[in-house]
Amino acid sequence: MRAADEIGGGNPSGTFPGKDGQSEAIMAPTFSKSHAPLIAMPAKRLTQSQQVCSIITASVLLLAFVGTAGRAETIPTFSATYAVRYGLLRGEMTLALKADGDSGYVYETALRPRGFVTLFRRGAVEETSLLETRDGRLYPVLYRSADTISRPARETEYRFDTASGRVTGTYKSRVVDEPMRAGGHDRISVQVAVMQALNEGQELAGFPVFDRARWRDFDFEVVPGRTASVPFGDFETIEIRYASSKKNKSWSLHCAAAIGFVPVMIVFREDGDVKSRAELVEYRKLD
Repeated sequence: MRAADEIGGGNPSGTFPGKDGQSEAIMAPTFSKSHAPLIAMPAKRLTQSQQVCSIITASVLLLAFVGTAGRAETIPTFSATYAVRYGLLRGEMTLALKADGDSGYVYETALRPRGFVTLFRRGAVEETSLLETRDGRLYPVLYRSADTISRPARETEYRFDTASGRVTGTYKSRVVDEPMRAGGHDRISVQVAVMQALNEGQELAGFPVFDRARWRDFDFEVVPGRTASVPFGDFETIEIRYASSKKNKSWSLHCAAAIGFVPVMIVFREDGDVKSRAELVEYRKLD
């Protein structure tokens, strides 16, 4: 299996690693935050298409905080499981966004092959991003990935140091030292930034994303009034589309307002053809 040249955001599209050991799409230490009871029934669609459109076009930032802790309510904490299809191959992807201290978050993603492919490849692609909020905005602090599906196994680490204005770490055993960019994110923290922007009614213009030891620019297209039918239920969604600089690879996040704009479906396309699809099968809202 081959990997894409751009982000997917810890495998949100759920593709498997290729020659460079990086996964095609978007997805992990464990923290002691307790889980809410598992939602056993599909979530209901709580908003109409017109309401969803108004969320995107609203010009007022709906910044809400809990007590004096400074934790933004517009950043949803959750865990989710997705069924992944990549041609004839199958896999499972998990996403989890958890609170960490008064103003921090940890976002964990994992992709594991399932079915007959495990006869040839075992392991997982696991990614973790530590984030913090300052003045209501979200900033990446530390990104780590471990790919035990690829041979040899690969590890990556980036530290985002706002004091020095540098991104430092290692990629494919080589030293990384690059300047920070305003509003920049790592390849999975950008997913959290998208969810926050949708919950606050911000316009999504784009984000610089640090991936494969360099900055990459992605422009976002917002398509409101969509619907998605997945194993967990039927949802009204906003589709967020973004493409590589060559425009031959693109990703779509179908985000549902009913669950805090967490993606219910993630699709990866190459040359206009669907290559992989991840669909929500289980969702928990975390306290």
